[in-house]
Amino acid sequence: MMLLIDIGNSRIKWALTDAEDWQAGNPLLRGKHAFKDIARPAWKDLEPPERVIVACVAGDDYAKSVKTWIKRRWKIDPEFIKTDAQNCGVTNAYPDPERLGVDRWASLIAAHALYDAPVCIVDCGTAITIDAVAADGKHLGGLIVPGLDLMISSLTSQAPGIDLDKAMQQEVSLLGRDTESAVQGGTLYSAVALIDRVYNDISDELGRSTVSVITGGDAGRILPLLSKQPDHEPDLVLRGLQIFAGETECVT
Repeated sequence: MMLLIDIGNSRIKWALTDAEDWQAGNPLLRGKHAFKDIARPAWKDLEPPERVIVACVAGDDYAKSVKTWIKRRWKIDPEFIKTDAQNCGVTNAYPDPERLGVDRWASLIAAHALYDAPVCIVDCGTAITIDAVAADGKHLGGLIVPGLDLMISSLTSQAPGIDLDKAMQQEVSLLGRDTESAVQGGTLYSAVALIDRVYNDISDELGRSTVSVITGGDAGRILPLLSKQPDHEPDLVLRGLQIFAGETECVT
């Protein structure tokens, strides 16, 4: 059995997989907690995996703590995916390949493997990222904007009269009837308008066979409002790790 771990800015997603089975675990909130304090209760009863494949955007110090805990717990070294110029049939568009986040790289690998077509990938997390990959695996580049909660917090930080917690909890309607619901709706529709427009432009460039895929923690908030309903792949990064592991040797 192999353990796949996707360490984002806000959450840790994980799955267990082998040649036949896929078992996604409940996402773990990172907050300001040390990795050991998150991993110990979540995986205390887990049988030792044969391999652990990790995508981590939380920085080098956090990655070191992940490596230390896993090695002490299961006596194996985790394998951290790194962004390459080319791997698993995907060619990176960045002149400095390592500047592309490993989560986006894993998503590109997964999307290219899952679809025999051009793909537009939208990841709705702490940031909203949009990437395009051609049918031949050539990454065409991407966009990064603040995620929904970052949009709200950046606005409310400059307007002390707005209740941040209330703004994040409002039900969304077309037009808000108080300031907080107007902020919530405005940020949501900003994201929706961006995604709709970019998908249309990418489809014009790559053809109407272009597939749209959405992932990330806020996908459920954005998905119902989009003009074109994309495929929802909540485990896209983890699927990319699975494909990467299948095409690489165990590296310690």
